[in-house]
Parts: sequence; structure tokens; C-alpha cells
Amino acid sequence: MNDFKTLNNLVPEIVSIENLNESFDYVVKDLKPEQEERLRKKEETIKTYLREHIMDGTFRITGFKNLHVKDGPKERDVQAPPVVDRIGCHAIISVFEKYVYPTVIETSAASIKGRGMHYLHHIVENDIHECEEHLYYYQCDIYHFYDSINQDLMYEDLKKYVSDPVVLKIFSNFVHLLPKGLSKGLRSSQCFANLHLSPIDHYMKEVVGIRYYYRYCDDIVMMSTDKRELWKWRDILHRELDKLGLNIKPSEAVRPVNVGLDYLGFVHYEDYSLVRKRTKQKTARHLAKVKSRKRRQEIIGSFKGMACHADCKHLFFKLTNRRMKKFSELGITYTPEDGKKRFPGKAVRLSAIVNKEIEIHDYEKDVKTSQGEGRYIVSFKDAKTGEWAKFFTASEEMKQILDKASDIEDCFPFTTVIESEVFDGNKVKYRFT
Repeated sequence: MNDFKTLNNLVPEIVSIENLNESFDYVVKDLKPEQEERLRKKEETIKTYLREHIMDGTFRITGFKNLHVKDGPKERDVQAPPVVDRIGCHAIISVFEKYVYPTVIETSAASIKGRGMHYLHHIVENDIHECEEHLYYYQCDIYHFYDSINQDLMYEDLKKYVSDPVVLKIFSNFVHLLPKGLSKGLRSSQCFANLHLSPIDHYMKEVVGIRYYYRYCDDIVMMSTDKRELWKWRDILHRELDKLGLNIKPSEAVRPVNVGLDYLGFVHYEDYSLVRKRTKQKTARHLAKVKSRKRRQEIIGSFKGMACHADCKHLFFKLTNRRMKKFSELGITYTPEDGKKRFPGKAVRLSAIVNKEIEIHDYEKDVKTSQGEGRYIVSFKDAKTGEWAKFFTASEEMKQILDKASDIEDCFPFTTVIESEVFDGNKVKYRFT
């Protein structure tokens, strides 16, 4: 942050055709089909409206619905702005994040593109396993984090990153949307909250010198081989948070790692990690109640997405009575009608995932791209990092494999490794193995 130059003249990039198109598509893809269709008819009008109001700094969140949602054991009130406002907010914040998130420490992961729970889980897991001494941990989270953020302090933080008066005017609306605190449900709040705690993250790691320091939103963990050191760090953390008017919940504690660090949906021990007990129980109850094949597949797929990042090779089978299939076990072969091979277009970076184990979760056929019609888009997870991604393919072999796999009960998700083969001098074929 010390070398960060405040951002100015962000508006041209925010209102660019590419950014507004991406923001529109990002928001409407999760809507009901009839609602998406209705908005698609007004797409150009909406983007024109957003472009004009963002350029002159008059864009505002015009209102919101208060929703009471249950997230696991927690219940919270969430503000849901109108769809058009969400598109505009996404367009603004996606550009802002691109420049400011590189200033955030690597061991902060919440709501940051390319990071997430599984990303941070693997860092914690590796740090524990690589430490040759017994570790202790201090864990805490902030009391009513979003509700307790001081709006004036938050806005002053943003001025350290942005000098563009137009953008700052819009940011002021985002920050002061509620009588106090930050709105839960607004894309900007996730980013702003991260930046609000970022100076503390840097201070704890770089000034205090904490090697094992992690933050996921307001859930903070520090580790050390010395319990007394952790209690000293705890006092420093309290002092720094107090400057922001933030308080730590009484549930904070210092414990040895060998009793289990419950963090990010996993329980970390010195030699292994397990899926959190509550997650296992919830999955078991759902599977016992649900009879719908489609819904059972969704539940199994979701749980497998967690289990594959822990030492749970028997648990998945115990709960589902099946193990994750490998492609070689599906018994599917490719028989091209004309005997010729097909290849993906240039827009697909299959080369980036060659020889990596991935989890194929879903696909959509007959997608039109700039490279042509009839392509397939495939959704997958990196088996190691848990990160979601997708690739396009025009390969008849891959397309036929996917179509046959969809006819097999509970086939998705399955694991595979994509291999490449060069022939005829410079042609490349990709295939599932």
C-alpha cells in the first residue's frame, strides 16, 4: 500500500462496452429465465442509462429489499438492490478491485477473485504440515462486523485508493446507504470491508512479524509455537481494531492445533484435515430425506467439492455409498462418424490445464462463440485448489464423451486429466483420460 498510487480517471474503463457487457451478463445469468429474457430486451437501454449516470457521478443505489436469510447456523438481514443497480455496482467495483486487490496480503481470501475458502484452506494446511514444531492457534471473529464499520472511517480509507472525484461521489452513496455500517448484499461492501482491515493485516504481518496470519472476511487466525506470543499478538490486534471501533467476540481462544482448528469449513490437525462435523451431518440428513435424483446429485456434488480438499477418502463413500468415478471407469469410447478428429478453438486455453486433475461438473451444448457455432462449454473445478473454471471445446470426441456421460446415472461430477497430443507436425488434440 505504501507504493500505491491513488487511482484517477477510472470512469472510461468502467463505462467501456466490454466492462458493461460483462457486468450485465454476470448479474442476469442468475435470474429466473423469464426475468433474464425481459432484461435482455432492455439491455441497450440499461447500459446507456448506466453509462450516462456513472460518467456524471449521479449513479446511486435507488433502493433495496430487506431479506432475512439463514446461512448455516447464522441468520442475518441482507439488502437486495434492484437488478439495474446491481449491474452498475458490479461494473464499478470490478474495475476498482482489479487495481486494489493486489495490495491485499496473500493470506486474505474472502471475495477476492482467484482466491476463496479452498485457496486459504490449502495455505493453512500446508503451513501446519511444514512446521516441524507443535503449533498453537489464536482464533477470533469480529462482533457484527458489517454493522459496526464506521462509515466516515471507511470513506477516508477509500480516499487513500481513489482520487477520482466522480468515483468517490458514487462510493459515498455505497458507504452511506444505511444509517450505520455497510450494506450486506451489495457487491461494493465485500470489497470495502476487505480494504478496511487490510492495513491491520499488513501491520500484523510486516511490523509485528507474524508469519502465520490468515483472514477470511472477519474471521482471523494466527499461529505460533509459543502460546504467550499469541496472547501478546491478541492484545495488539484488539488495540488496532479498537481504533476502527470494532470489537472481537468473547469466543476468542488460544488452543493447540492438535485439538483441531475449525476454520473455513474444515477441521485442521497437525497431520491431516477433516470436513467440519456440521457439514457431514447436514449432508447425511439431506441425503436421507431427498428422493429426487437431480437434487441428490446436486447434494453429492456439493459435498464432494468439500471432501476432496480434506483427508476424507472413505467419508464420501460412507455417506453416498459410491466413490468418485474416474473417467477410465465410465466405459465410454469415442467413435467419430467420419473418422476425423475435431479440435477446440483458440479462445479455449486447454493448454493451461493439461496434465492437471480436474473435476468435470456440468456442461452446456451448442454454444455460439466468435469461433463458430455448436461448441460446448464445460464447467470444472481444479481438484487441488478447488477453483471453478470453464473451457470451450469444439472437439467431437470430447462432445460425444460428455453426451454419453450425461446418460449415466450419477456420473457428474467425475475426475479426469486432460492430455494433449501433437500430430501432423503442429496439430494438437486434447482428450479426457
